[in-house]
Amino acid sequence: MACKTRFATVTALAALALIPTVLGGCTKAVTTPAAPAVKTVTATGSGTVSAAPDQAEMSFGVSRRSRNANAALKATSKSARRITTALRKGGVKKKDIQTQDVSVWPQTTYRNGKEIVTGFQASVRVRAKIRDISKLGPLIDKANKAGAGEVDGPTMTISENAPYRNQAAEKAVANARKSAESMAKAAGKRVGAVLSITDGIISAPPGPFYGGAGLSDGGYSGQRRVAYADKSTPIEPGQLEVTSDVTVIFELM
Repeated sequence: MACKTRFATVTALAALALIPTVLGGCTKAVTTPAAPAVKTVTATGSGTVSAAPDQAEMSFGVSRRSRNANAALKATSKSARRITTALRKGGVKKKDIQTQDVSVWPQTTYRNGKEIVTGFQASVRVRAKIRDISKLGPLIDKANKAGAGEVDGPTMTISENAPYRNQAAEKAVANARKSAESMAKAAGKRVGAVLSITDGIISAPPGPFYGGAGLSDGGYSGQRRVAYADKSTPIEPGQLEVTSDVTVIFELM
């Protein structure tokens, strides 16, 4: 019985060993042809949309001098609080007012070759976001009357610029397609499908400041504030340009 089992095992192994030889005669190599390279044309495009700004940021500075640092800082802080109060009464919300750049430094001079401290100067800035541009001129005047000797701004912005960004991007892609079509025509080809789009910088530069206020410091007693001939500082918001730049790769046919 043991001999029969061994013989059967050897026979089976021999049969398996013959399979590669038999199949080898029937095997045929299959070669997959490489996909043809896609010809492309790359073009850049730019799109611009104009829109009226609806909000602005302003910065109001105050500076005071005194014989000692503490007195200078107290005087400056008092003026800053008056500016903040004036802005709040003018309709600016508390969340849109921020205190910035609080500084105190010595005032010095030289006597007999030695540096001597003659007093101290303190300064602080109050930054405000004005969400209603129609109130901008009157607010500048209120802050000036409250003690602001330095007025910077406005920086005009658009609160909701997403729709303008989308319009600018659409114009940029269309502009890129026109450029690609010109290049393709010159090469005797035509433009096909869009293969990729790379979005560039989308920006809305801040608007200019019309009717600026040149204000100056005074002496130890405070600051000199400028009186305006008109009822309020003239502000013209103008237009902002929202610009989009793209790079597009088209199929060349």
